[in-house]
Amino acid sequence: MRTIGISITLALALAGLVAPARAAGPCVPARLRIEPAGRVDLGELGPLEIRTLSYRLGNLSAAPIALRVLDLSPGVRVAGPALERPIPGGGSARLDLRVDPEGWSGPQARNVRLGTDDPGQGSFYLPVRMTVRPDLTVDGRRRSFGDLGVNESPSSVFQFARETGKTLTLQVVTPLPAYLECELRSAGPRAELAFTLRPGRIPPGMGLGLDQVQVATNAPLEPRFDLYLEWRVHRPIEPIPQRLVFVQPEDTLVLRLRSRRGDPFRILGAELEGDGFQLGRPSGTAAPEHALAVRRIATAPSRAMLVLRCSGQDEPLRVPVAYIPDLPIVDEDVIVVPNKKD
Repeated sequence: MRTIGISITLALALAGLVAPARAAGPCVPARLRIEPAGRVDLGELGPLEIRTLSYRLGNLSAAPIALRVLDLSPGVRVAGPALERPIPGGGSARLDLRVDPEGWSGPQARNVRLGTDDPGQGSFYLPVRMTVRPDLTVDGRRRSFGDLGVNESPSSVFQFARETGKTLTLQVVTPLPAYLECELRSAGPRAELAFTLRPGRIPPGMGLGLDQVQVATNAPLEPRFDLYLEWRVHRPIEPIPQRLVFVQPEDTLVLRLRSRRGDPFRILGAELEGDGFQLGRPSGTAAPEHALAVRRIATAPSRAMLVLRCSGQDEPLRVPVAYIPDLPIVDEDVIVVPNKKD
């Protein structure tokens, strides 16, 4: 039985399934001392800012030792006396590590792997880290026009700049709504995008919004920016809600009209442009707030526009009205497999 056990162990070792036992040898001490030791943080670098770090490599043994470069990270170069000639026993030599961040952005890690002419020594590493500033930046990606009246036309400006000094080209690739205008002003590495809001062009039923505008650039590492513009428009007479939407089983909704300043007003006229709905009779008295009932008579999806003329207002107030019936509930447990044709 012992002979069989030895044979099985030998067969497994030959097949690579069991590693053959090795005699434990003495630990070979490192012959190099590297200062600074460990990972070095180079801090923040500009997109074209080259940084050099000097190391002192000390020979801890009595015999000379020669170094060679085994591997380098992108953008890293090393040079100096430590690579030009062997370091004598007990001596030291300088090694300069040069990092070029061009073509990179954000947090970065780099390394250098060094070998020696002593086969008993392993590899020595010079790890560094840094953060590379982006070439192209903008002074914020979100702007607010604030609370506006329908007769205001505010503007908001985004300022772009390239730290490298290269010429900047911008292009607005998002189709802008009719109520939003854009003007591009550029000069060399800088550019401005000025947006103007025209509240009078905002469609009925919209009292607030957040527009996303995508901007393309010629900066290779920052090819696109998403800008955001938020706004809220107040009218002298505000409808509550901004639009009437019917869903089953509702057949009557109430629209409230409220004077923003609290001044009394009258509803001079109310009509529906479109079919599927009926209006209640508006009050003929003056008040800071009115309620108007709207009844749904449509049985299929319908849309209309409620047009209201109020005292003291030159332009009519428009409120969208829609009937959007609930979609039928689908039983997800039922799977219909179509017949296959031969």
